[in-house]
Amino acid sequence: MLHMVVISHGPDTCAAVHPASAEMARNAMDQKDAVSKKYGVTLQGGWVDAPGHIFYMLADAPNAHAVNDLMADLKFFHWNTIVIHPIVTLEEAMQLAKNV
Repeated sequence: MLHMVVISHGPDTCAAVHPASAEMARNAMDQKDAVSKKYGVTLQGGWVDAPGHIFYMLADAPNAHAVNDLMADLKFFHWNTIVIHPIVTLEEAMQLAKNV
């Protein structure tokens, strides 16, 4: 099941300028592959809107709880607000529309 993870923060906690956030971000990125495996999550991609202070990660996971546990274990929530959206592909959505 796909999940779009939206991770946002303000300029006051941005890892680009805040040393404590920068260290947590480096640690999280160093550990993300190993911790992802622990929860059965595959990170399929990541995108950043740097001036908007927003990160997007596409995760394939058994459920949203696994993604939540991953984000908590990596401590992303220490300086970010995290919203997890279960999503489907456009093709899957079109199939749903045909069945109505």
